[in-house]
Amino acid sequence: MGIKSKIKYWLSVKLKRVLDYEKLPVLIQSNTSVEVGRDSFHNGKFEIRGIGKILIGSFCAFGRDIKLITSNHDYNFAALQYGFYKKYFAQKPNLANGISAAYAIEIGSDVWIGDNVSILPNVKIGHGAIIGTGSVVTKDVAPYTIVGGVPAKFIKDRFTEASKNMLLASEWWNWDDEKIKSNKDFFFKNYNANE
Repeated sequence: MGIKSKIKYWLSVKLKRVLDYEKLPVLIQSNTSVEVGRDSFHNGKFEIRGIGKILIGSFCAFGRDIKLITSNHDYNFAALQYGFYKKYFAQKPNLANGISAAYAIEIGSDVWIGDNVSILPNVKIGHGAIIGTGSVVTKDVAPYTIVGGVPAKFIKDRFTEASKNMLLASEWWNWDDEKIKSNKDFFFKNYNANE
């Protein structure tokens, strides 16, 4: 490959990245393995691996490079590689570490997930939770909490218990557009002021 070809290739890659950023954020849409509420978006490189189903609520904001891993290798058998079982036995063993619920991963509404986050199977993320950048989520995350790290651990609550309970009881993410628009004060209130 000559220098002109290399420069053209490099420029095409850079241009593609610029154009991709102009299209962001991307609306997450339902399909056979993902059920999504309304107006949930990601900022690119949104990847789903595995055979399990995923539930994503409404009004979620996902960063870039999010991985939802819905199934995992089962470590209860002699070999870990599924290709081994396919090659020698033309079948996989019955999975002991399978998906234990209707959805392999459940993400509530109004959830913010930072960049470069991986979420592992059998995890529920509560409404209003925040997952810090670079986290690996291996366990359930309570509503309106902030977690981060590898593995993700509790950092703090977003609000007082009273505010959390009020927001959860309101289920505002299920309101229609008119009700949302007519409750501007509800959305512009600082729920951490004077608490």
